[in-house]
Amino acid sequence: MQASRARLFKEYKEVQREKSADPDIQLVCDDSNIFKWTALIKGPSETPYEGGVFQLAFAIPEQYPLLPPQVRS
Repeated sequence: MQASRARLFKEYKEVQREKSADPDIQLVCDDSNIFKWTALIKGPSETPYEGGVFQLAFAIPEQYPLLPPQVRS
């Protein structure tokens, strides 16, 4: 579990460094649990989704990366 925790922390830091590449996507990690992330995605302009904000919840297993994250909207 410690290895997956370290890997997730590293990956989260990388995403935070690169977040300026697409300001319409925001990734937030639960402060008390590195295995729970939330993504907020703004709807693209000039589409029916414009003005919408869509949320995805990621549950990352302790066996990550051997097991994939589960995602729900």
